[in-house]
Amino acid sequence: MEVSQLPNVNGLLVTADNPARADLLGMDYARCAALHNYLVHYAWVSEGRAPDSLNGNNTFFTTHGAAAEALRPRLRPSLAAFLATAILPPADGPEPAPFFFWANGLSDPDDLFADQAADLFDEPVDNLVCLYFPNIGQGGESGGGLLYHQGCHRAAVFMHMDDYDYALPVEAHPSLWHPLETVLSNWIELIRLGKVTASPRDMPALFASEKIGLWEWRPYSEAQVAACVRAWDRLCEAIEARILPLLLPTSATTDAVEPEPLVAPYALDAASVPKPCFARAFLSRARRPQFRCIAPGLLLPSADAPEFAASQSFTRLPRDAQAIPPVCFFPAARGELKADLTGLSNPFCNNFRAMSADSPVPTQVPAGVYSESVERNVFDNAEEGFRLLLPYGLEGDRGAASAGAQESDGSFVQRGAVAELFQHGYKPFGGDYYRPQRLERLLDHWCKLVDQGIWSVGSQGVEGTIDTFREADTTHWRDYVISPTW
Repeated sequence: MEVSQLPNVNGLLVTADNPARADLLGMDYARCAALHNYLVHYAWVSEGRAPDSLNGNNTFFTTHGAAAEALRPRLRPSLAAFLATAILPPADGPEPAPFFFWANGLSDPDDLFADQAADLFDEPVDNLVCLYFPNIGQGGESGGGLLYHQGCHRAAVFMHMDDYDYALPVEAHPSLWHPLETVLSNWIELIRLGKVTASPRDMPALFASEKIGLWEWRPYSEAQVAACVRAWDRLCEAIEARILPLLLPTSATTDAVEPEPLVAPYALDAASVPKPCFARAFLSRARRPQFRCIAPGLLLPSADAPEFAASQSFTRLPRDAQAIPPVCFFPAARGELKADLTGLSNPFCNNFRAMSADSPVPTQVPAGVYSESVERNVFDNAEEGFRLLLPYGLEGDRGAASAGAQESDGSFVQRGAVAELFQHGYKPFGGDYYRPQRLERLLDHWCKLVDQGIWSVGSQGVEGTIDTFREADTTHWRDYVISPTW
């Protein structure tokens, strides 16, 4: 697709340098409508249609007529302005494509107000609006959708009613509700990353996964590999800046040489790491620093091919054609420390769970950071994800509001959890509860802990043992939570 065929929204996307406005009493409706219209155009053009054949005058009010007009008194002015500006595909044309991977489209007048959710959580009448209804049966269920709160002018995505308790009432979960332009910007970012792609509906998905209309969820993208490598560089540079003053003058400078990869391709081959996959791409492109410890009690992967292969518990197991195994990125410094993956403790997909007594899948593996396992033909997966497998269970809810390991959504980890630290939980921008956090975000979070002096650095890298992560169960729990995102 030619980018020139689409509206230019670069200056409207919410970023760290271009945040949502905080000086408005309502929705920034013009910005939101422009981002909405970009996604409508994107879907329209992706199906091979001419961009100028999309009628820009087709809106919620012109499409639904009197039924829509009857709702105006119940709508805040800025929301009504958005609905009068956001375009809809023509009702008399071909079956419209779903608006996005997690949203089928703007709700019809009969379904616009989320009265059931409002009643359940004692919200004022008409405060909760189901602005976008979900793709039923494809990750979403009745009762889900993008809910917009007219009182605080914030939005959150619910895949189904079971998600309500994570983010409602709004006053109890303010960090999970965002301006609508922030949600739409996140969705557009997924497209630009190549994590979500669009193609004509009759075109098969890359890994034979189910498409949602024209939308396809990819296991990972090249842009995600590049972003993760940049995050790795930032973390290494933060550690190296603190190591340099500790070195003797004679060892502080070395001749510039081409850095070695974190793990060489021949070592990845020896360990049977699939080709291609996110883990292989990251490990072969990230540079190998001179220090040993990347986090408390966690080491760089071995550069020795036999040692690296020996550290992999899953890569040589039998698996389905579309299954990608977990790869151990950063093993525990004490190799004898094991994570217990018995039963529900195992976060990986079925190919890498011990489903019977004679299964070849181990129930105890060395502690450390592992890549996510995925079945590529299942949507909403994440090869770019990670699992930190601890050699002990966290406590989570200890009955005290000031202590206890939590996930990004503010909920406590399950008591005894060995693989939930730094994970999402409920996702306010959309997606399955169990999809893992991205490795890129873990590396950036660790960089922050180094920069802020929360983690100390010695001559061999980050100091401390793997027991440092037990601080997540103390009053320092905030240091072990990654803020919500997609």
